[in-house]
Amino acid sequence: MPAHTVQSAVHHCIGKQFAERVTKEGQPTMKTRMLQVLSVMMVLGLVLSACQPQIVEVVKEVPVEKIVEVEKIVEVEKEVVKECDIPQEITFQAGFLPQGNISFAAAYVAKEQGYFEEVCLDVTIEFASPGSGEQWQRLVGKDTEFTTSAASSFVRQIAGTPDLPFRAVTLFGHEGDHGLLVLSDSGISSISDLAGLKVGFKGASLAPPWLVAMLDAERMTLDDVELIQVGFDPRVVLPEFGEGRVDALQVYKSNEPDTLQRAGYDVTVFKPEDSDVHFLGQAYVTHTDYIRDDPEMVRAFVRATMRGMQFILDPANKDVVTDNVMVYAGEDADRDHNEFIWTTEVEYVQSPSTEEIGVGYASYQQWVTMMDYMVSFGSLEAQLDVSAVWDQQFVQSIYENGELIWP
Repeated sequence: MPAHTVQSAVHHCIGKQFAERVTKEGQPTMKTRMLQVLSVMMVLGLVLSACQPQIVEVVKEVPVEKIVEVEKIVEVEKEVVKECDIPQEITFQAGFLPQGNISFAAAYVAKEQGYFEEVCLDVTIEFASPGSGEQWQRLVGKDTEFTTSAASSFVRQIAGTPDLPFRAVTLFGHEGDHGLLVLSDSGISSISDLAGLKVGFKGASLAPPWLVAMLDAERMTLDDVELIQVGFDPRVVLPEFGEGRVDALQVYKSNEPDTLQRAGYDVTVFKPEDSDVHFLGQAYVTHTDYIRDDPEMVRAFVRATMRGMQFILDPANKDVVTDNVMVYAGEDADRDHNEFIWTTEVEYVQSPSTEEIGVGYASYQQWVTMMDYMVSFGSLEAQLDVSAVWDQQFVQSIYENGELIWP
């Protein structure tokens, strides 16, 4: 055994002072060397007899502690995997019949492309009958987790019943869903040309505030036109319709224009934004109890649907998106019309505010601007606190520097 090894062993086992005595050299005689050899042999005996049990003792103790730590880590990892092996079951009830609306399509794609599964959600997608209000009844009873609504309709709903426990958590449309349609050969080329003509609107009693604002932009009022309440049949604008026909018709920009064009009629749609009138479109709405008690579920749903929006916004995925829409619209639904719906509405999901934060976001000022129009033109008595209708925390939390955090 080399002298430095012996010295190290001696230092370790019997202390530095004794080691220095054993290895200290002067001008050794033969007798001295013999004594050193005997001393080294004694030390080796001590190393074998004293050190070995200590080494065995350490080997027995340290790995046991490490094994316990490893078991704890594995156990935690299993718990996490187990949670995602059993996704949380929730229900998204769209606010209308199954079709290609962009707020519906985001959920369709998130479901069909596996994005809900990746955030550990098992989402059932259901639909509401037109005008039934069942989506609100189910949401207030917490029989569902999410539904959809036009932002202006939602504001009016909260204004009318302030104690409703609802909040919008995702915003899709950065312009309103509606416009004013005329036949292209009608001779009506501007809003001012509507003076003295019949304008059909959908609703119980109030003229849409965006329509009143459009008239106001042309220094006109409701007194300058003849308002007629109509249903959802767009043929009311056709010359051959007969009694009840109107010259201009309130429409969804993503719906009736395509229906009439496919029937062979050229149409023109006057859009509120063209008159510098800015409303907001479709939103996801949830129960405030979910926001308080299960914020991670809300965040997961928002994250997965915004991942769906990323997929939708890629032009290369157009056919696949329509395929996903048709899974829910049904085999009897018109594929081209449903594609028209979502491709029209997707044009409004981005704005300066989404460039700063991400798709799904809307600034407080956008909500304030819309409510200003609603107050000014008769559909809202007073501005609401934006926080009473809009909770932006979930959309903000899923982006970093404008990029979606995924998964």
